[in-house]
Order: sequence, then structure tokens, then C-alpha cells
Amino acid sequence: MSSGRRRFRPRHVPERTCIGCRRTAAKKELVRIVRTPEGHVEVDETGKRNGRGAYIHRDQACWSRALQRGAVERALKTTLTESDSRHLAAYESSLSPAAGAESVGAAAGSSA
Repeated sequence: MSSGRRRFRPRHVPERTCIGCRRTAAKKELVRIVRTPEGHVEVDETGKRNGRGAYIHRDQACWSRALQRGAVERALKTTLTESDSRHLAAYESSLSPAAGAESVGAAAGSSA
């Protein structure tokens, strides 16, 4: 009856939408930010902390867009405190600008 072979389905890769650029990507490619039950906003590198979460590319351009446009506050349904804003800005500055320059450059090149 059975030939001994099984057909395997391709593994499901979870996708999320970046709140900075609104593009979808694999969950592993994005970094999660979370509003904790205590109300603080933090970067969640593990992606497993409790609380309401949102995802952003590991890219300075996406981070600056999300912070400037208020996308973080909207996605997490909260108001950022001064310390939360400083913490997120510090994380943004630790990211490499190379990835952001590519996406910004590609967008600028297509509109020229």
C-alpha cells in the first residue's frame, strides 16, 4: 500500500509587517519591540517576551521612519515616555546604516 516515501510539505515561515516601511518579511529578519504589561516599551531580541508587540527591520531607515511617524506608538497602543524614546533611539543608532542606505538608495533610484 505505502511505498515507504512520505511527501513533506514545505516548512511554514511566519511573516510579519515592518511598521517602518510596511513591507512583509520573515519573522527572523525583523526585530520585535514590545509594550510590557508594566507599560514600558523595550526591544525584544528573543521575540518571546510577554506584551503587545510590533516588528521593525534591523535597519536604521525603518527605525527612524517608525519613530518619526509615530508608528511605534500606534502599533503598541501607548504613548512613549522620554526614557522609552531614548532607549529606542539608542538601539537605532547601534544598527548599521548600510542596510538602510541600500533600501533608501533603491527607492531614490526608482523615483529618479
